[in-house]
Amino acid sequence: MHQNSVRTSSKITAVGKLKALRQLMHKEKVDAFLVPRADRHQGEFISDNDARLTWLSGFTGSAGLCIITLKNISLFVDGRYWIQAESEKSNKQIKVQRLEKKLIVDWLTSSLNKFSTVAFDPWLHTSEEIENLELGLKGYLKIKPTVNLIDHLWKNKPKEVVSHAYKLSEKYTGESHQSKLERTAKMIKSSRAAFAIYTLPDSICWLLNIRGNDITNTPIVKAFAIQKDTSEIEIYVDKAKITSELDKKLGPMVQFFPTENLKDRLRQLRGKIWFDSKSCPFAIRNYLISRKTSWYDTEDPSTRLKAIKNATEIKGSRLAHLKDGIAMVKFLNWLSKNKKHGLDELSIIKSLEKFRMLGKKYRGTSFDTICGSGPNGAIIHYKASPKTNRVLGDNDLLLIDSGGQYLQGTTDITRTIQIGKSSNKKKKHFTLVLKGMIAISRMSWPVGLSGRDLDSIARYALWQEGLDYDHGTGHGVGSFLSVHEGPAAISRKNEFELKAGMIISNEPGFYVADSHGIRIENLLLVKKASPNKKADSRPMLRFETLTFCPIDKNLLLLKLLTIDEVKWINNYHRKIQLKFENKLAPEEKSWLFKACSPLL
Repeated sequence: MHQNSVRTSSKITAVGKLKALRQLMHKEKVDAFLVPRADRHQGEFISDNDARLTWLSGFTGSAGLCIITLKNISLFVDGRYWIQAESEKSNKQIKVQRLEKKLIVDWLTSSLNKFSTVAFDPWLHTSEEIENLELGLKGYLKIKPTVNLIDHLWKNKPKEVVSHAYKLSEKYTGESHQSKLERTAKMIKSSRAAFAIYTLPDSICWLLNIRGNDITNTPIVKAFAIQKDTSEIEIYVDKAKITSELDKKLGPMVQFFPTENLKDRLRQLRGKIWFDSKSCPFAIRNYLISRKTSWYDTEDPSTRLKAIKNATEIKGSRLAHLKDGIAMVKFLNWLSKNKKHGLDELSIIKSLEKFRMLGKKYRGTSFDTICGSGPNGAIIHYKASPKTNRVLGDNDLLLIDSGGQYLQGTTDITRTIQIGKSSNKKKKHFTLVLKGMIAISRMSWPVGLSGRDLDSIARYALWQEGLDYDHGTGHGVGSFLSVHEGPAAISRKNEFELKAGMIISNEPGFYVADSHGIRIENLLLVKKASPNKKADSRPMLRFETLTFCPIDKNLLLLKLLTIDEVKWINNYHRKIQLKFENKLAPEEKSWLFKACSPLL
């Protein structure tokens, strides 16, 4: 895995692409065509050859939907990407809009005549997404699955990466794949289903303890799976990725079939089927719908099991974060000595990865590093490129959001750093964000709450100043898997119960367009809290901070911090000193102890 700097390109111009697509739509009698940012597995991270949305619109964000009619074109994105989408769109005709169900329906009905045809690739949209669209349109427009029109036009499409899958040792997973299959089989039986369908590769990789290189930064094998109500499971995959050695290691419970066999197998299924309409492609539901089947619609059986890390995975995550912390300290020391030497964003990204590569069992970045200086920091998921690359300015804030994939675990950390001098306004914004991060870090809460219940705690200090941020406060993190892992998260919408063993990010932020961006992020482990004997001893949970890296004290307005917040910062920095003092060169240790010296 490596930094993905490839940007989908084509000899045809942006205007030419749109013209050619509309000509093909007219030929196919299609009035509107949907182009999502998705592949057949509905994962957040996709291969270059699935970047159809980027090919058409220029937008590189991880979530979005472009809708094209014969006259109009709109790109729908969420709050993380409003600035980025406007900056990246390749055609002035593209109108950037909010990614909301009602707005999409309203746009379609106002752009098209009654009974016009809206076409879509059934493999690139979930069953729930299409069902909701049909409900919203109420028969005003016709919804029609079709072949992918972009693929007919994309002549120099990158080829699919084919590399061998491999078995991950139980010394990292803490549980055999046989045990996992037995546990999921019990869940399938208890739901009275005959089969469970898995469409998310990270679910399949966790279940079988396998990993691969099909997606940059995320060590997965792209595959589909069908598990019977026994421990037997069928994997539908490009068989060139499966060696005889891996086949032998997995044993007779696991059978591999070519991906093209999946359609026929789906037609054969009978009985109750467990699938997740939120991630299952519409095409799969269509193959099942005419059969004698009933549904059990919820997250696949592995999702909830995978979210709760076992003792081995927790131990591994702590070790991975120590390695990552050392890399970050070495990097920040280097940056402090070189930030006035004409550094730019791309050179900073390369330097940070070099420090991570010093760690044993490092397998690459966990996502493309976000390194935004000055106004680029205000682009929440900014991606530096030769076109946007910016040299550090004297009074910039530098936002660096990065992470590593280690065999022991996955990391994700964000730090905002002062380059020269900062205004009191920037310092105030930074301090308010940090207050939110500290509030989450210090929390205890009753068992049974979800991330939705915690989210507002991180925003409180910002809200009191009339400020907010347009992204969730935290997401689940995998174990040498996806850096963004469901089902739990800290956000206004997430209602999944937080449980001991989950790893969640804590990353409030604040962004001012054309000026600066601030985000501070640590990863947290959900743990059982000790009973409070003075209270009613009800079961409580708390967080353990996994990430260890200094917070830039130069950006703090001490008058905005409470005594408890100052104590938290001092204690956190003291822990960093103790963990790393014997693992650094004398010069690095000297920098660290200065960076972590007490505030008061």
